[in-house]
Amino acid sequence: MSVSIEFQIAGLIFALILCVAFFKKVKWDSTQNRIYKILLIITIVELALDIASVISIDHRDTYPTLNNILSKAYIIVMNLFIYTIDLYTLSCATDRKISPLAKKFKMATIILLSLMWSFIAIFTCVSTLYYSGYGRKIFSYGLPSDMTYMFSTFSVTLVIFILLLNIRHMKLSKVFSILSFCVMEGVIAIVQMFNKELLLVGFGTAATVFIMYFTVENPDAQTINRLAQANKRARDLIRFYSTTPINKKNHDSMNSSVNIFSDVCVLFLDVVDFSKFANRMGIERLARYLSNIFERIESAADSFRVEKIRSFGSSYTAIAGIPSETGSNTSEMMHFALEILNIVKKTNAQNGMNLQLRIGMACGSVVADLVGNQNFVSNAWGQPIAFAELLQRNCQPNAIHVSENVYNQLKEIYDFKELAEEEYEGMGRLKTWQFEPV
Repeated sequence: MSVSIEFQIAGLIFALILCVAFFKKVKWDSTQNRIYKILLIITIVELALDIASVISIDHRDTYPTLNNILSKAYIIVMNLFIYTIDLYTLSCATDRKISPLAKKFKMATIILLSLMWSFIAIFTCVSTLYYSGYGRKIFSYGLPSDMTYMFSTFSVTLVIFILLLNIRHMKLSKVFSILSFCVMEGVIAIVQMFNKELLLVGFGTAATVFIMYFTVENPDAQTINRLAQANKRARDLIRFYSTTPINKKNHDSMNSSVNIFSDVCVLFLDVVDFSKFANRMGIERLARYLSNIFERIESAADSFRVEKIRSFGSSYTAIAGIPSETGSNTSEMMHFALEILNIVKKTNAQNGMNLQLRIGMACGSVVADLVGNQNFVSNAWGQPIAFAELLQRNCQPNAIHVSENVYNQLKEIYDFKELAEEEYEGMGRLKTWQFEPV
């Protein structure tokens, strides 16, 4: 070839194949997954602009204006790729309950990165970009290129800092995929610093998304992993609830124990106007729809310290604080409740439905029957369970109705609406509060 675009063409082919494979698959919906979709598209646009700008630089004397547009567009999109990687890292590091201070840091970081990328994009448009060489010895230079190197260096430093702060809470596969970006950027920067004509940056971005696909964003791998987790839970439950006679050898792994837990949080949810939906949709179709929602809810529960007690028909009961009491059971359950409402909202949008939930939450002491070494919650009894169900009945659709002790623990974080005192069977007249997500 008359110009050095072999690496870019190879990277573009990789990215296109990857894009086709990714978008053809059914994917688990997550923030990281959505960012990765955008990252794939940006990678393809960036590589296409890289190839076009290399060719245009070689013919800059003939098409100077077109060359400037393509070259500057490439630099802007390259910085957009770096910015999106930063967002992906932040999303992976904060994909759990985080402190208010950490939330402020996350938001401040996003604002800073957005301002930096916007400034570089505007500065690139209005400043002068210079070019050197012809044929296979061409490259661009100038302040826009220098700022890209600086932004890249800042981003790598930021990514490593975020990983160090959150590495204990992140899966190894996500850490590996993010570190691959840091290594790729560092190696490419060093190599290209001494061999500017190699033009490796575009290929490096393709390699990064390729590694990310095969470590954390492969839909097949995600499905297999979720299936393996579900199969493991099913095997454990079958083993723990097996009617096979228990001998002395396996007694320890099959034992059942009843304990009192003094500080747990209970969630009870039910579907609004279940009978009307059943009459309109048919009970079989509604049952399949609810089963899909409850499967997503139970899958989401794996990300929280929450255990399902029971699900029956249109209702679902969960508990936080068993078998281990962490001191943040109420906050954990509130995050889970908000995630449930988010799941229902997304599922409704995907299926053209308008299913609504009522959620009640209460705290206190319960008696729970734990089974097996893993301490599965077989059953639980206590006032918070009954109270959570009563709160659910008096709740507005798509809202969370909480008891006074839940309110006292969360009032500094959430903007609750105080409700009028009501008589609750067996408990007298009580104050309660309601949270209505936007």
